[in-house]
Amino acid sequence: MKKLDLKTKRQGKTNKGITLIALVITIIVLLILAGISIATLTGENGVLTKGNTAKVENEKATAKEKVQVAVMGSFGTDGKIDLDSLNKNLNQVEGIDKEKSKLPITSLPATVVVDDYKITIGEKGQVTIEGEKEDSGDHTENPPEAILPSTDNTKPFLPEGAQKIEGTDLDTGLVIKDKNQNEWVWIEVPKSIYSETTTSSDYTEIETAMQSYASDYRQSGWTDTFYSTAQHGFANATEYNNHKNGMLSSVFENGGFYIGRYETGTNTARFSKTDSLTTPVIQRDAYPYNWVTCNQSQTKATELATGEKTSSLLFGIQWDLVMKFIEEKGVKTQEELKTNSGSWGNYKDVTFEITRGLYTTAPTTSDSWREASETSKYTKPTSSGVLLTIGVIDRNSVLGIYDLAGNVAEWTLEKSSSTGYPCASRGGSYTYSGSDSSAYRYTGSTPAATSVVSFRVALW
Repeated sequence: MKKLDLKTKRQGKTNKGITLIALVITIIVLLILAGISIATLTGENGVLTKGNTAKVENEKATAKEKVQVAVMGSFGTDGKIDLDSLNKNLNQVEGIDKEKSKLPITSLPATVVVDDYKITIGEKGQVTIEGEKEDSGDHTENPPEAILPSTDNTKPFLPEGAQKIEGTDLDTGLVIKDKNQNEWVWIEVPKSIYSETTTSSDYTEIETAMQSYASDYRQSGWTDTFYSTAQHGFANATEYNNHKNGMLSSVFENGGFYIGRYETGTNTARFSKTDSLTTPVIQRDAYPYNWVTCNQSQTKATELATGEKTSSLLFGIQWDLVMKFIEEKGVKTQEELKTNSGSWGNYKDVTFEITRGLYTTAPTTSDSWREASETSKYTKPTSSGVLLTIGVIDRNSVLGIYDLAGNVAEWTLEKSSSTGYPCASRGGSYTYSGSDSSAYRYTGSTPAATSVVSFRVALW
């Protein structure tokens, strides 16, 4: 019998081992190559990703070009844009959403929607598309946009240049800060309150649905109707109604609106109605913007517009919707909203401790403001009115909104039930009792301007 060569046997085993290792290495190499191929196709700089990005950019460029062509054909002989020509040309643009674009345009700048892209037309005919910085001479970088939470019932908008305040949401109070550092809170008005056939131009139907939804906070005789130019500065009933219709349409489309997180303030304390009207702010620790008439309040409210949105005093129905919003969120009861708001407002018959900010018991003198701190606390006594700077204590806040009850009452665009006193204010003040609740209504004359009434602003 032939002997087995042990050397050959060992060598055979070695060859088999090399073959197995080679197989493993081959598989690893193939996996690496597959990973590289997938990354090449689908990664951030992959072929497919770049292809999709190029497609989107091409769509945006096409949409922008359509509007640019319309604008170029709309200049008059004076070198300015003729709005009649612009509206005519825009109506012929393929892919324009006439309802969302709110045609006809009555003033510039204005935003139109073409092929689902928002495109802005500037006063001088500049055309910019959402996400692109307008070359208007101001090269300040816009802050990055945040993604706002939304539901089927409410879809908050984010004005250009605004940012979401970290840690806020729809349940606890969604707060944003605009490019001017003013802060706003979203008020939800669910779309489910309307008929399925309601459109954004069915103004009467929208208003009726809102009134029904907030019926617990309505009051007979008080209406959102025009009284006189002296009341809020509107030239006539048509101008007032157009303003209201714009609000109704926006609230319907978005499922809500913003209100100032704080009462409107000023960086310079006011002591009489003859004081100059300074620039308003919606910021913590400002002085209340008091000693203003209801007309002056509306004028100053419009100065807080931001991101191509409208700013204004609240209509009466909007104040009612704020009350309903707070009730629906379950943070305050109807009794706390309608009967007595002393538990969360600054009224003369309640007491609380002040550990920050400024306070005064005599807001008509320049040296009356005092500072409170943790080491120099002030306990407001019962039966004593004390005016506070804005947002001083969290006790007087709800869903991120400060001083809605008490501190100073707030002018609205509502017409009161009194012919001689047509101006309406809400919310109570530091000189009133808690039973003069956050939902309560007060009458005022057109020349009235006192330390106890300021205003709050809505944004839509």
